[in-house]
Amino acid sequence: MNYQPAFSFPWLEELLACPACGAGVVHFEDTYICPACNRTYPIRYGIPDFRVAPDPYISIGEELTKIDGFFAPGRSYADSVKAYYDLTPESPPELHRHYIAAMDASVVRGAALVRKLRKRFPDTGRKRFIDLGCGTAGMSIAGSRKYSEVLGVDVALRWLVMASIRLDEAGVAVPLICANAEALPLKTGSFDAVAADAVLEHVRSSERMRDETLRVLNPTGSFFFTTNNRYSILPEPHVRILGFGLLPRRYMERVALRVRRTPYRARLHSRGELKKLFDGKADVIPPYYDAGELGDRHERIRKIWEALRKIPIVSAILARVVPQYFIFGQRSTSTP
Repeated sequence: MNYQPAFSFPWLEELLACPACGAGVVHFEDTYICPACNRTYPIRYGIPDFRVAPDPYISIGEELTKIDGFFAPGRSYADSVKAYYDLTPESPPELHRHYIAAMDASVVRGAALVRKLRKRFPDTGRKRFIDLGCGTAGMSIAGSRKYSEVLGVDVALRWLVMASIRLDEAGVAVPLICANAEALPLKTGSFDAVAADAVLEHVRSSERMRDETLRVLNPTGSFFFTTNNRYSILPEPHVRILGFGLLPRRYMERVALRVRRTPYRARLHSRGELKKLFDGKADVIPPYYDAGELGDRHERIRKIWEALRKIPIVSAILARVVPQYFIFGQRSTSTP
């Protein structure tokens, strides 16, 4: 594997900070050390692990065991993904196929999201970009075509290991960091743009993710989140159960385990909850799509949706049940 580890990018080394205390960190052999609070952060598979809390779905020890099970020198990205799901029999094959299809489409989707961000904020700097919750780095690859310095961040080390293989195969040099979206190991004001596709519903604290995103943006920086709607009329995207979002939250995991044999840690937001979360400092809007963006298969649906969006009363009704929301904001308008 020819993937370049994060510590081989000098521009990133200058921006790293301890996620616990905010002080600068020092790279020493296979570890980052914070001299201020004496915390250490390991480098695993060439990827710095700055997590202050594990992935909600798996312990760090269990995750390392899974990585050792699917990672092998010379194994392709596609084969690594397949091997991972062979090691994950606790969720059904139909969900695996759904997840893999989303990963395969993530470069194309990521390119569309980056275009929307740049079109919405054309004056934003175009140097440094974070793909937050990058998964297998589809949007990181797309972002590297538009930004000179791109960083992929995810709480799941297993996805980042797969991402490193994918980046290598694509010939794209993007550093990866394992970290919580609520505690980013980056200096304040160090990036121009942040995008997070369907991440907000997976973090332990949406408020902290919001605040950390704003913190790492420079004064004119911008962000773009997508997040799935709790009250969508379509099946819930993680477990593919119709009407799942209508359940009281305390029953969701119980139903997911019974119907899909898979754990459920997401916390989907309604439109009202998102508006309260951003308190008028970001635009929370139904999704919109350009011609061809959803592929030929869904072009007819896209045209119908775009036509309905132009009818005020219909648009107002659909706005509460759309499958997803787009959230656009800037640091300059979101902080005092």
